[in-house]
Amino acid sequence: MMRKVNERVSVIDLNGNHIIKECKSIIVFLKEELTGLKTFVESRSLESEAEEIIFFKHQKPKLLGLLLYFHEILCVETRRPLGREMLDEYYMKRQEEQKLFFDRHIAFYQYYRSGATHMDSYYFLREQQEEVFDVDVCHFDDGSGFSTGYDHLAARIIAMEMFYAYLSERRRVCMQRSNEDTHIELLKVKGSYQWTGNAIELVEIVYGLNEMGCLNDGETPIHELAVFIGTLFGMDVRDCYSAYTDMKRRKNESRTYFLDKMRDRLNKRMQQDDERERKRK
Repeated sequence: MMRKVNERVSVIDLNGNHIIKECKSIIVFLKEELTGLKTFVESRSLESEAEEIIFFKHQKPKLLGLLLYFHEILCVETRRPLGREMLDEYYMKRQEEQKLFFDRHIAFYQYYRSGATHMDSYYFLREQQEEVFDVDVCHFDDGSGFSTGYDHLAARIIAMEMFYAYLSERRRVCMQRSNEDTHIELLKVKGSYQWTGNAIELVEIVYGLNEMGCLNDGETPIHELAVFIGTLFGMDVRDCYSAYTDMKRRKNESRTYFLDKMRDRLNKRMQQDDERERKRK
């Protein structure tokens, strides 16, 4: 049964455009398989307590976990916002909700994932524990003959681990698409504006911006900033360190020729504007 299930699941494209339709289809399929499993188990006795523990600790949770996993995907994808710019925050909030689930069940999670066995008789034998009611668990099957209660929680853990990884992948895709959009917009700007000064003048600006901390609070590495600004203005300044070394070798009192000229010209322009305004009065 699990080989057939895994073959069906393996062809699903989680990044495809038809994920909602595929989730609905696989959920119907997995419910049918779970019903078949329930009929099989109820028609024969599990031969020993060891067999019963293996079934409710490992075998059933694998199938039920997949059902819960695709149910979570269906819920999150049918409710996602339409604007792409809001998707990363949306998926991030869903991840935070998953963290809360693990926090609520930390004791059982640590037991289950550590491979411990000393509580197996309580957790995974039927009619050995009080009735388990958990608002986090969506029960797709019922009846004490087909559940110990904690097999649902084990399945939920399997589902939430896969779902957290799914959300991480969705966020990665969102970030990649955002970067591609930014690159496209940057290329548009690049085609409109061309740096007509020399490279070392642009390097002065790069280092000046970095020292002022006005781009990403000055935390962007200088070589990344140089590549970004160089791409923006169509100038290759990847070897900005050599240009910076040349700047330091300058003998004048001020070694920032271009920035000094920029400051002087800007001050001169404002003085001329002031003079024109005075004459109009």
